[in-house]
Amino acid sequence: TRLDDQFAAAARVGVRFHGARGSMSLGESQGGLPPDRVTEREDAILRDCRRVVETYHDASRYALRRVVIAPCSPFSVSQCLMRESAALARSFGVQANVQLHTHLAETKDEEEFCVARFGQRPGAYAEAMGWTGDDVWHAHCVHIDSNEINLFARTRTGVAHCPSSNMRLASGIALVRAMRE
Repeated sequence: TRLDDQFAAAARVGVRFHGARGSMSLGESQGGLPPDRVTEREDAILRDCRRVVETYHDASRYALRRVVIAPCSPFSVSQCLMRESAALARSFGVQANVQLHTHLAETKDEEEFCVARFGQRPGAYAEAMGWTGDDVWHAHCVHIDSNEINLFARTRTGVAHCPSSNMRLASGIALVRAMRE
């Protein structure tokens, strides 16, 4: 896979690389956002995630190679894949420290998708799928409310806000100050 090539290139250059094994399984024909041609079967995704963790992940302090399991977003993977990805990462144990990453609540459309499809706001959905904790970080989180901010604080869930992306999309600005407080 391309992640194998990225680890090889990082090793050649001699840089630390924490590679994310991303995934998309829910194509347009199933109500997801990505075109069907870029999706993968979920069993294949999970098998490959296990393979790259077992092949490349180094849990030691200051490791040069780590693997992050990273389903793209709630509108590009199924609930099953969200749950199974979290379970897989955690099956390696706390000492392995396999992290989880996804995009969450970047746009108003994404917030509305979570409410319409799952009957929950993005933060509650993430919690229901097992996507809160100090082994998780979400990209963006522009459209989360104070209850979701408190949930992430209480569970030590990380957020990587992405202002340049959010400005390009005109999707808003993450409530970074409220998150830090």
